[in-house]
Amino acid sequence: MTLNEYTNKNNSNPLHPEKLITTIYSPTLDSINYWFLQRSINLYGEALAKIIAFEKTGFGSTEKGVELLKDFWNEHGIEKSAINIIDGSGLSPQNRVTTDALVKVLQFAKTRSWYSSFYNALPMYNGMKMKSGTIGGAKAFAGYHSAKNGTAYTFAIIINNYDETAGSIIQKMYKVLDELK
Repeated sequence: MTLNEYTNKNNSNPLHPEKLITTIYSPTLDSINYWFLQRSINLYGEALAKIIAFEKTGFGSTEKGVELLKDFWNEHGIEKSAINIIDGSGLSPQNRVTTDALVKVLQFAKTRSWYSSFYNALPMYNGMKMKSGTIGGAKAFAGYHSAKNGTAYTFAIIINNYDETAGSIIQKMYKVLDELK
């Protein structure tokens, strides 16, 4: 993606600029995705939802981007009731997703040409390639793992409304995930 800046010094019509001042190039999508997954830069998710809307409709709104995402996943076998997306960042407490929907998304990714870039962008936790998620009493992990015997797993685990510390819940989740090893 590029951002072009123009000067309109002597021209009152902003749709017809006089001269290109500069061009700013965005990092590549795989680079953006890497930092989005590695460091949970949630602003990137919000921007990506808006870019999707802009590319499809000419107007980049979160609401339209979310609608397009829901429609896309519905067309690929995920019921709309399985995902409740409010924003692109994932920070809204109203966001909801089922483990089944997460696994279907991850399995879909495995069929795409960009899968290796996506897979390599996933963080490593507990010896497994997976993304973590945390918000208001909920903790989740979703990702991929190949067991010692060669069995390939695509998994998602979500714990809601826990009363313990996040650290103790994570250790218990790792213990469950260790069964895949």
